[in-house]
Amino acid sequence: MLFNLPLKQTRQVDLLKPVEQAILNCYGEVTLFTEIRDVVEKTQKLRQNLDYEKINLSIATDPQTSENLENNLIEYLKHFSLLFKHLRFEQGDQRSPQVMFYWSDSYDHKRSCQLNQGRLELISQYYNLAISYYYQANSKIIKDTDPDRKAAYTKLRNGLWALDQLKQHIHGLSKDSISQLYDITTLNLEFLEHAYCGLSYKALYQNMMSQVKTFGLNNVCGTIFEAAKEFTISLKAIEAMNSQYQKQIGKNFLAQILPMIQFNQIWATVTGCVQMGVYHYGRIPDDSRGQNMGKALGFLIRAQQLIQPVVNDKNSSKIYSPDQLDQLKSLNQQLTQLSTEYNYKNQQIYKEQIVAQDLLPYPSLMEQIRIKPLEPTSFKEPAQGANKFSGFISEEALQLSREIKMFVEQTKYSLEESLRQLFCQKNQAYTEAYLVYFIDMAQQKQLVSGGIPQSIQDKIAYIRSRGCLSGIEKIIEQGKQKSIICNQLLGQIEQELLNEQQQDQNNRNKYGAKWARTPSNQLNQQYFNSLKDLKAKYLQAQGIDFDVMSGFENSKQTIILAAQNDNQIIEKLPKDNNNSDFVNQNAQTFTQLTQLDQKVNSIIDQLKANIQEYNQVIQSTNFTKIAVNGINDGIPKEQVFTIALQTVSALIENFNNNMNLVSELITQICGIAKQLSNLKKQSNEQVQQSGQTNIFANAQSAIDNIDHSVVFYEQLKMHLEDQDRKVKDFLMARNLESEQLVQQLNQQQTYQQSQQNQAPYQQPQQPQQQAGYQYPVYPQYPQYPQQPNPQYPQQPNPNQPQGYPQQMPYPTQQYPQYQQQPNIQYPQQNQGAWGQQYKK
Repeated sequence: MLFNLPLKQTRQVDLLKPVEQAILNCYGEVTLFTEIRDVVEKTQKLRQNLDYEKINLSIATDPQTSENLENNLIEYLKHFSLLFKHLRFEQGDQRSPQVMFYWSDSYDHKRSCQLNQGRLELISQYYNLAISYYYQANSKIIKDTDPDRKAAYTKLRNGLWALDQLKQHIHGLSKDSISQLYDITTLNLEFLEHAYCGLSYKALYQNMMSQVKTFGLNNVCGTIFEAAKEFTISLKAIEAMNSQYQKQIGKNFLAQILPMIQFNQIWATVTGCVQMGVYHYGRIPDDSRGQNMGKALGFLIRAQQLIQPVVNDKNSSKIYSPDQLDQLKSLNQQLTQLSTEYNYKNQQIYKEQIVAQDLLPYPSLMEQIRIKPLEPTSFKEPAQGANKFSGFISEEALQLSREIKMFVEQTKYSLEESLRQLFCQKNQAYTEAYLVYFIDMAQQKQLVSGGIPQSIQDKIAYIRSRGCLSGIEKIIEQGKQKSIICNQLLGQIEQELLNEQQQDQNNRNKYGAKWARTPSNQLNQQYFNSLKDLKAKYLQAQGIDFDVMSGFENSKQTIILAAQNDNQIIEKLPKDNNNSDFVNQNAQTFTQLTQLDQKVNSIIDQLKANIQEYNQVIQSTNFTKIAVNGINDGIPKEQVFTIALQTVSALIENFNNNMNLVSELITQICGIAKQLSNLKKQSNEQVQQSGQTNIFANAQSAIDNIDHSVVFYEQLKMHLEDQDRKVKDFLMARNLESEQLVQQLNQQQTYQQSQQNQAPYQQPQQPQQQAGYQYPVYPQYPQYPQQPNPQYPQQPNPNQPQGYPQQMPYPTQQYPQYQQQPNIQYPQQNQGAWGQQYKK
């Protein structure tokens, strides 16, 4: 009988309702849940049958209990893994059912963890599965026959597979979230893994000894020494647990486990030394000059150094069981007989010098019998109902849906940016052609007659639709919050990269040449470069925010005025009639000018409506479903991308047409303004005084600039979140590799230290390792079919009046995207975020 390992405890959970709701939220189709309902029901039933509290009472005494537990757990894990593959059960994932999994610590059931994480469920179930394999192996080992030891060897390899599955999932959870569970700490998992390996090699050795002539005693001894090495590492881990967690998990478990591992470590080492003594003594006739007697005596002395302090200690009976003491005493008796015989013959015949401990030729392990995890045969069989998940999302479809969503979001912001550019170009054109001056003439003439011009009414209506002052201040607050989030993301991503880089450098300084992996500063440059571009855009936006807020402050009184009634507004507007004669003389031209201006404003309103409709369409379109169906139907990604964009392609085309029409109208308006300018030779002073009735136009422009700031930070936040996801993937892979490498190096160091405290028998063989972990390079976005770019106002025809200015060059977007869309850019300013002074 070996040590007892208790099982983890859990509570029952409801899977049906959360799974149904998650599928409805993600795919919008109830039929998908109907198709897999029986699979979910069976998964829940299998879980409810896992009564660990009851199983714990008999698993150590009844072999059938552990066998039944294995069968039930394998069946449950196959079904839950199927759900996990398609639904994730992870917090923050759009596909994730909201299920809180509860699990206790196996050593102390008062300690527990509860998370909406399917990984916690998998980790805990695999842990209990590994324990079930341990008890099955134990029930076979105590029978002490070759077939039973062979069966135990297989079960222990199955247990190593379960632990390996556990470790693969544990890296997906933060350490803080599972900090209460001591049974899944690195130390406990290291103890279990190496204990399983040690028991496996021990069983293998005992079976090989029955065929020692076939294998050769030297090769057989390589197996028992490998067992001794594994027990040594396991012993160090359990001693560390005893030192760190004794108060937390109590002395009972650790006090029982420690002597068991100590016994196996001593027994394996002493047995190996005794057999190597026999081996070298038997080689004397064939190799008379090989110092075989000296080697044989050296191994026997090493064995005596280990075993005699134990058998001669009066307190050993308090530490080891009677059966263990009997085994050690029997082994010591055999050792004493051999030592007496060999020493006598050496003195009388061979007279060889005893080989020093550090020169003893420890045998190596044959590579073909090195222990490897073994997946249970029953786990390879697919779960019943696996074919019913064909309509669910795969990683490929999920990635494609992300790419489609990223593209439509970028297009949305591109349309908004195009509209903003239109405003800028329109204002520039109006200013250079004195349009504000001429329209102001016409509007003041209407004011004299007692009415509000239609163009002013439109702008007042727009300001009122935005909620006047209170509504606009809410938008400003939204912009501030989004700016803060972007700043936090920038700092967070940069700090995470720097922390990982520093940790890599610390390990490189600590382990030197043994830290054989690519330095972080050679792999993370792509992320730092992307972050640098995003940070530059953020600082650029911060610079212009001061002008945006200044424009709002200057227009605040006008925004307040817009909330008043028409009579109050008319009283506040100036009524200068100095230019009434000129307006009357050119009444037809002024009428045409104002009508065209109203038409421009009307089309601009249509452009805004296009963007709103576009936003509604992308929110109501299930791009995930389109990607899933396309991938499942075997349609190429490019075609799936085109199909997904059919819902918005007509809106983009309509937007482009309206942009072209506005461009032509502005060109025409500039031509009319040129004619009026030639007729009236206005002074610069008169022009500077123009726009007195256009205060509402300035207010509308200020609101549009505020909107643009919010849009910019929304877009920047989207790119930062995408960058954050990529960085987290990179860091997770790097940290996983780092932990594995640290564990490997610590195991080597632990083993070497143990051999320095005891006489070294053999330098442990290093597990095969690939030359550095090759991280996948994040691909550039594929060149999917491009949608028409929103067109900016065309440059005026050389044959037409040149009132409309040349289109300003606009820097291209630096974010990775499928096509070059106009990006939100501001001219560089010297002002800081939301009205604070910014210094370059």
